[in-house]
Amino acid sequence: MLSSIFSISKQGFEETILTSLVRCRLISLTAVLAVSLSMNAVAQESSGSAHTDEAVQRQKVALIVSPKGSPLWQATTPLRAGIRAAYERVKDKYELVEFTLSEPSAVRDVLNSAADAGAMLAIGPVSKPAVQAVSELSYLPLPVVAVTRAHTERVPELMLTLDMSVESEAEQLVKIALENTASEQNAAKSFVIFTTGSDYDDKLARTIERELAKSGVSAERRSISPEQLSYLRQEMRGKSFRGVFFAMSAQQASLLRPYIPPELPVFGTTYTSPLHLQDRMQAKTQANDLVGMVTLELPAETKLPLSSYSGYMKVYDKMSQEERQMFAVGIDAWQVGEQWLKWAKDFSFSESMSGRLTYSGEDGQRVIRQLDKAVVNPSKTGSAEEDLVQFTEDAGDAGL
Repeated sequence: MLSSIFSISKQGFEETILTSLVRCRLISLTAVLAVSLSMNAVAQESSGSAHTDEAVQRQKVALIVSPKGSPLWQATTPLRAGIRAAYERVKDKYELVEFTLSEPSAVRDVLNSAADAGAMLAIGPVSKPAVQAVSELSYLPLPVVAVTRAHTERVPELMLTLDMSVESEAEQLVKIALENTASEQNAAKSFVIFTTGSDYDDKLARTIERELAKSGVSAERRSISPEQLSYLRQEMRGKSFRGVFFAMSAQQASLLRPYIPPELPVFGTTYTSPLHLQDRMQAKTQANDLVGMVTLELPAETKLPLSSYSGYMKVYDKMSQEERQMFAVGIDAWQVGEQWLKWAKDFSFSESMSGRLTYSGEDGQRVIRQLDKAVVNPSKTGSAEEDLVQFTEDAGDAGL
């Protein structure tokens, strides 16, 4: 009896021991699996964190554009090309995404959509009505770099404007004209502004007149037609002016210049510069007619070192002068945007393609773009007949 009980107990004891060993092995295996899963989770979390860090490093920038195929879309193609060219050089840090603005009244919704998509900055809009709409918003969901000026001086805190307007050029040209003609005998004299009467020319003429008035200088604004040219020399003979402004194209100004006394200084914006003509032979002829005219020009066309924009030359060289101007502004708009992302209180770029750029928060929310003063000079740059003509020279070299 005892032996049978002992036999049963022994068997039970062995089963108990076996069961305990199995449980221990299972517990050990479970612990190993738990540790392994925990390590995998940590590794995945670390990997996910690395991907997150990479995503954070590539900050999203919104490019506010007009509807594709619209007149403004086509007109601003070189501007977008400049922005994208600058972006391509730093695309490891940024992601550029386009947002279409169909009309100025939708600007709040478009900026909100860009912010909701994770954009940290918006470049644009370009049209004056759209920029004005941004300036009138009480709150911006993200920093904005607009590529023209607003009509109002007070703009939202997060808004910055890069001015490429005709008003900005007129301000600079008037300042140059006043400095170049400053003398006691000229103090009481007025300027004469010649325009054609077209909408754009008239707007430019009125802007020049307004800028002169700010300095207490009067101007006589005259609309000239081709039929009136023969009478102009006689009319100008009995009058004494301080200088002449051309608010017209280079072609029209070149027809008018021979009828103006040669000793009278003449001034014109980039719009009047013969350098901006695609037809080189026509440009050469008009440069001869406008020799000595004081004008404004991009640093990229005057004395900016090649190293400053060598990376863009393949595209830049194939563009017309008007396209080059917008392309250069696009590149500089991206530079300004990078600074605005850093919340820079002030900055300056002395070797920018579109002009010397300066910004100080104390002077308002506008980046000042200073063009180079230049003088039309049709002298050849080489001996070959097909060589390009040097239509402008640095004003300092010209003694102005």
